[in-house]
Amino acid sequence: MKNVWKKGVVIACALSVSACASIVGGRYQKVQVEARAADQSIRADCTLSNGQGQVRVTTPGTAVIHRSSQDLSVSCQQDGKQIAQQSYDATIRGMVWGNIVFGGLIGVVVDFSDGAAHHYPDKVSILVPSQYTAAATYPNTGAQSNAHPSAPPLSDLASLDNRVSKSMFNAAQNVAASRQCDRAIHVVMVDGQRAMFRSQCPASNDVQIECAGDACVAMQPAGIAAN
Repeated sequence: MKNVWKKGVVIACALSVSACASIVGGRYQKVQVEARAADQSIRADCTLSNGQGQVRVTTPGTAVIHRSSQDLSVSCQQDGKQIAQQSYDATIRGMVWGNIVFGGLIGVVVDFSDGAAHHYPDKVSILVPSQYTAAATYPNTGAQSNAHPSAPPLSDLASLDNRVSKSMFNAAQNVAASRQCDRAIHVVMVDGQRAMFRSQCPASNDVQIECAGDACVAMQPAGIAAN
């Protein structure tokens, strides 16, 4: 009878420890990464690193990182040259303290030892010096256009791009029309619900339009003074 009781205690403890390890939601976390220069989202090659290793992502993009008690360091490059670096604190997740109730001290130890106890911001925005613009991040196709020399070349019509939803297209078109620009907008970049467009305007003062879903705003292209 005594041996049966001991076995029961061992099994209960084992089940308790395994449950504690998963109470706070796991050791990995998704982090959205964006690089911005002069209020424009730009493309950059970024490396996220902490005590558990490093992950690379091209902005704008999402990285899956291993949680850690150490700060998250984000270093971004263009053409192999570092253009920005920022660090983000690791915070302790509120759920961890609930683990004391459900899993006891063992559960807390498990959470802290495997990184599950910590959390980083869900989205990080890396601030890049203004001399690095969206134009510098897109490959030069060699095509000639009437756009400003520092702007990326015009791409395909947004109306023909199946990645662009109807609501996003209409919103971007309305922004172009409000500035008396060509309603035949062109795609610069599309990444899920985020996109950039360009529209030709009078006197060659082209406008860049940035959209998040159907919320679109006009962004002045690099090298062109705002009115």
